[in-house]
Amino acid sequence: MAIDFPLQTLRGPFNFLRLAPDEIEALFPDLNRTLPRPRPIYLDDEDATPVHGYAVLVTRELEALRDALEEHLLAEESAQVAVLRRSHSDRAALATSWERYRKLLARAVENVTLSSYGRNFPAVFWLHHSLEVARLLKETPRRVARQDTEVGRRHGDAIRYRVLERFLDRLMSEVYDLVTRLASDTEEIEEELFPRLLTRLKDNVLLFTEDHVSHDMAELVGYFNGHLGIDGRDFRQRVVQLEEWHAGRLAEDAELRALADHVLPAAVADKSALEVPSPRDLLVRRGYLSYLSRRADYQAAARQVALPDARQVEVWESLLLKLKEFELVHALRRMIVPSFEQGDRLLSGGTAARSLGQREITLSAATRPLDFMAPWVIEPQVSRFGLIYDITDFSETVSILRRSGNELQDESFRKMFRLQRRINRVGLARRLRLEKYLGDGAFYSSRVASRLLAGAIHVQRIYRQALEENFPFDRGMRIALNFSQYRLIPIATAGPRQEERYEFFGHGLIELSRLTTGKAQREIEDLKTMLISQGYPEPTVRRFFAPLVHRDVDLVDKEEHRRRFFAYINRNGHLVNEGIVATERFIQELAGELTGTPLGRFREGDRGYVVLQLEDSGGAPLTVGLRLLGRASLKGLERLPVYEVVDGQSWDPAAIDPVTVTDLASALERELVGSLDETQSWYPPKLDPETDPGSDPGTDPGFGG
Repeated sequence: MAIDFPLQTLRGPFNFLRLAPDEIEALFPDLNRTLPRPRPIYLDDEDATPVHGYAVLVTRELEALRDALEEHLLAEESAQVAVLRRSHSDRAALATSWERYRKLLARAVENVTLSSYGRNFPAVFWLHHSLEVARLLKETPRRVARQDTEVGRRHGDAIRYRVLERFLDRLMSEVYDLVTRLASDTEEIEEELFPRLLTRLKDNVLLFTEDHVSHDMAELVGYFNGHLGIDGRDFRQRVVQLEEWHAGRLAEDAELRALADHVLPAAVADKSALEVPSPRDLLVRRGYLSYLSRRADYQAAARQVALPDARQVEVWESLLLKLKEFELVHALRRMIVPSFEQGDRLLSGGTAARSLGQREITLSAATRPLDFMAPWVIEPQVSRFGLIYDITDFSETVSILRRSGNELQDESFRKMFRLQRRINRVGLARRLRLEKYLGDGAFYSSRVASRLLAGAIHVQRIYRQALEENFPFDRGMRIALNFSQYRLIPIATAGPRQEERYEFFGHGLIELSRLTTGKAQREIEDLKTMLISQGYPEPTVRRFFAPLVHRDVDLVDKEEHRRRFFAYINRNGHLVNEGIVATERFIQELAGELTGTPLGRFREGDRGYVVLQLEDSGGAPLTVGLRLLGRASLKGLERLPVYEVVDGQSWDPAAIDPVTVTDLASALERELVGSLDETQSWYPPKLDPETDPGSDPGTDPGFGG
């Protein structure tokens, strides 16, 4: 089965591993469940090429975990040196250091386990933590030598692996106990909850003791001596002589060369870049040296040149597996992007910054780094600008269409599909994120208010165009905009890729929903339906609610309903939305984005609008009118200030008067006051155009001069 993993994002060096699907699949048959997928991490300029990896937030608590790990490993080293010296060791200090480390480790493991929800957080944690262990244990022989030169010279390498063995015994026992407890809390199978990557790390000591292995394996002398118990220098020398002999045989032996040319290249990932494997590429193929060692020419040469003997061939084949596994896992460890919070910015250094030729980079504000020491690991609450559009009386129209025949139904839903495709193109052009479809509408999010506002104007224009093409769902379209707090629920996806997907929920979505549900009479209709379904006579129910229905009819503003798109608050304080509305928070954030933008004023009947020119990435600037409607009573929410948003495409630019106020929020407040008492003190002074031609408002560059 072909694997689905972004191998192209991995960076070497790879001295033993081939980045070919067949090799990766042989190493990790359950790759997607064991290793976490690298994710794009965008820079502050989100148009820039993203870094791929895992953003990890470096906090004081995470540094405390690293310090506790170092304290415990140093205490274990001292205990092992004391055993070899036959001297007293401080067992109390060792126990204390383990307890401190254990508590912090348990906290991190519990967090990543409970917060994972299919996102493989435990694997990312163990990538990060295993690298910390490896960097500490790599220096064990030097530290031991500083304590006791003779012990360090004779036993330094062995102590490193003895410390690792003791550490892993305690670690695995602690993680097993923790997973057993959490399995009942999460209602998960214990075997599925235990991190698969930790098992692979435990079985390959290189991953806990090395942070780099070069092509000549110079770093593994201690591994050969202290772990395998063989002469590392002799082994490496035999491998060098093997490479020289093998290169000569490829040049002389046509049969061996044909094997290399026609059989082994079939597994090469990029044949255009490497048509024929090099002699070394062949030697790092699993099983190839075993094949060579059984050939007569190899055995003859081994009697003259020191080539690997039968036992060393077995060591080589076993070591190859560990080295390939090490390089793959370590390539992922190198993709960890440590992040630091500095004020409201998220900074990163290390490998990610160096790869871009910088000492420090600023990450996008949308980046949500993993905080292993926090209960949620990734903060589920985000601030977003949200947009919902909703087709008016969609369900009623569908019911009518069902009685009109299949052909008309099919044509109607084709037009609905066409409408949604056009809206999606608008979203893509303005970098709005489609979060979910809502039957007859959709929910989009953005981190820029002006983009979302431009998107709302274009969605309304698309609907107007659809009506001109005989769109059957012609009762109207409601659009709402807000800026609010949303919570993200991770949703596990089916399939091998296990892509991360999140569903929005929370106050922000409820607010948008209430802004698009229409008049309060809908609540009366819901009550009538419920009572009828419970068995009450329908005529009796209708007579009972008749006074309320009649009262709402009297509250209809007939002047507003003459417009194609409109919004107002009736005398009962209920919002009637058949256009575009926005919340106060949205307007405040928009005002911050548009600081210094020229504003204008436009009168349409008894309605006054604050006008702004909105730069639009999709084409010409948009003329947008805003007015404060007042405070609306929304079901289940506090009274909310609501603004109407109007597309000023049809307005005469000459009829738009410039104003002196440059702050959008202040202009909207003054327009509301001005519409009540007819004061217009916020206009520029009226001068005579004949004596001062430059004072003509029509020459203002912002509004149609």
